Amino acid sequence: MTASAMHIAVGLLARRDYSRHQIKTKLLQKGFELSEIEPVLDRCIDNGFLDDDRFAALLLRSHVSKGHGQNRIRQSMAQKGLSKEVIKRALNNSDCDWFELAKSKANKKFGETVISDAKDRARRCRYLYGQGFTSEQVFYALE
Repeated sequence: MTASAMHIAVGLLARRDYSRHQIKTKLLQKGFELSEIEPVLDRCIDNGFLDDDRFAALLLRSHVSKGHGQNRIRQSMAQKGLSKEVIKRALNNSDCDWFELAKSKANKKFGETVISDAKDRARRCRYLYGQGFTSEQVFYALE
């Protein structure tokens, strides 16, 4: 295990959390071989510097504070290289009321105005779907 790969990994993780996949990608981009990256990642995990579950929880909290739904959060987590199991655990451990979040997101965007016609309803639905909410959550939010 090269000290420089470890040094770079710890330097990155000192600033903010990353997923295992992100650190691996960054080290590969710096020209390190996979055979020297894996032990570095394992050591970072053993020392508690790298934790995909912690990273997923932070990412979830960040997205919930922006008013994003589960689908958008799931997609973002997958893009960061988190496994399906880690994503599922993070979402299951969340105490977020997704229906109320969808409703507050709709009220923030559209105010308390009444839906005027089918075109307006479709526009609001598209917006909430784009924010990652499910059909049930969208219909609840627009009631």
